Amino acid sequence: MATALALSAQNTIAELEQAARRFPDNKQIQFNLGLALVQKGQLRSAVAPLERAAQDPALANEAHFLLGADYFEDNKYELAIEELRGLENSEHAERVLYMLEESERRTGKVEEAKATFHNLITKYPDSPWTDYLMANAYEDQKEPEKAIEEYQAALKKDTAIPNANFAIGYIYFRQQDTENAKQWLQKETAKGCHGLANYYLGEIARGEKNLKQAESFYRRAIECDPTQGDAHLRLGTILGEQKRYPEALAELRQAVHLEPDQSSPHYHLGALYKLMGRTADAEAEYKKVREIQAATDTGVDVTRGPKP
Repeated sequence: MATALALSAQNTIAELEQAARRFPDNKQIQFNLGLALVQKGQLRSAVAPLERAAQDPALANEAHFLLGADYFEDNKYELAIEELRGLENSEHAERVLYMLEESERRTGKVEEAKATFHNLITKYPDSPWTDYLMANAYEDQKEPEKAIEEYQAALKKDTAIPNANFAIGYIYFRQQDTENAKQWLQKETAKGCHGLANYYLGEIARGEKNLKQAESFYRRAIECDPTQGDAHLRLGTILGEQKRYPEALAELRQAVHLEPDQSSPHYHLGALYKLMGRTADAEAEYKKVREIQAATDTGVDVTRGPKP
């Protein structure tokens, strides 16, 4: 029976994708592909195969759990609730209750969130997910030191708890404490492929003017999650700074493809075109920036300066 534990290292994503194409009606293969993508950190790519796997009653619980976790990590809380509802007594009950409580709280379902929290602390009074919830609450209340204490308490109870090391590292990153941030982000990356942890390690390296190391971290972030537009954007930018124009162009075009409604990828692609002497292409990108700005008027045109 399928579980959400580790797959054999021999089952590469490429092999599973090939098998899924050959046997599209085989729900076990679809589940294995979805699980492999989750373990690789490619959460959005995992949705389609997991939805197909969920059609098999024998795989439904595990598939819905993974889908719920995917949507939760992607801040799609309503969808997370839909997938997780009914799994409160599954083998993943502690984490399910945590994700349900957070999702309910963040979507304004206050009474439901209170009931779920009560369910969690009643059934699992020593659960690390209770500490995790408290850490989230302290973050929302802008009390980072207390949040760090609660994340650390969760890790003491369960060193494998997902994202706690990253959460601590990200708090330190926001505080511009790069040494502590690196320590905790590296702990997260040591546990497996984590796109955001690698991205922020890249940001730290870029800030320290270590472009070679920054490039390595951004590439690792993209390997973990090819849909991470910011990583493509940053990688393209530093490649452009090194005059590696063909590589930079590929990354910035991908950033635009992933986030076509964001002005920054268009702006940096336009800047690269300008450096390459492709004036018409540069102006086309700057025009797109101005169109996006017009829809969300900030009073400043980054392609021409402050508006009159």
